[in-house]
Amino acid sequence: MKHSVIIPLSRQEEDTLRLIAHGISSTKHLPSDDLNQLVRLRLIDRLAGKVALSELGQLRLAQSQEEQFLAIIRAARDHQPGLRLS
Repeated sequence: MKHSVIIPLSRQEEDTLRLIAHGISSTKHLPSDDLNQLVRLRLIDRLAGKVALSELGQLRLAQSQEEQFLAIIRAARDHQPGLRLS
C-alpha cells in the first residue's frame, strides 16, 4: 500500500520547499514566514542559520512531483485518447 503525505501548502510555501530541495539553504535568502510554517509542519529542519528538507519534506516533495507528472500524462491522454502510456 502506498502511503500519502497530504500536507497542503500555499504556492509560495511550495516554492520555498523546492528552493531548499535545490540547495538554497541560507535562511537569509528565504521568506521567514514560509520557513516557520515548514518547520511547524516538520517538512524542514533548521541547522545553524541554514535549513534542509526533513525526511517528511522529501516525501512531500516527491509526491508533489509525482502528482504533477500524472497530471501531464492525463492531459496528454485527453488530447490523444488512443495514447497508451504504461
